[in-house]
Amino acid sequence: MLLFRLVLFIGCFIPLTLFAQSVVVGPGVDPDGGGGVVLEYHKGGTFSGLVTNWPWATALRFDADSDLWVGAGLHNQLNISGPFFIEASFMPGYYNPEDTDLGGNIHFRSLIGLGFQFAGDSALSISIDHLSNGGLTTNNPGSELVTMRYTVAY
Repeated sequence: MLLFRLVLFIGCFIPLTLFAQSVVVGPGVDPDGGGGVVLEYHKGGTFSGLVTNWPWATALRFDADSDLWVGAGLHNQLNISGPFFIEASFMPGYYNPEDTDLGGNIHFRSLIGLGFQFAGDSALSISIDHLSNGGLTTNNPGSELVTMRYTVAY
């Protein structure tokens, strides 16, 4: 199983760093107990024009129970006042359970967060995300993770 995760990580994430415009990393806590970590790559863009201009992202979520989710989708950030911003994303992905059965392997992650942009190319935000299989199976307990996220743009 460890070899599968390593191949998945290398195959999906390492090549995407070439196209990313920012990297997000952060520790999180599950409101039901336990912790986790998030790693994301974001590419900028806008929702206007061609689909190829849309702001896409990839993400990896690993928790203390050794459950792994990896996905790709849309991410955007909206400046609200001065250095403050709201971020949101939606990503379908693959869920590999080790301890927590969320019902199947296809799961959707939705995220909302509030952040502060530092002078320069970094930001700090707090977010909550939710994993759900969207009712694809009868078992759909979902999972949340509250994360303190550090973003570095390059």
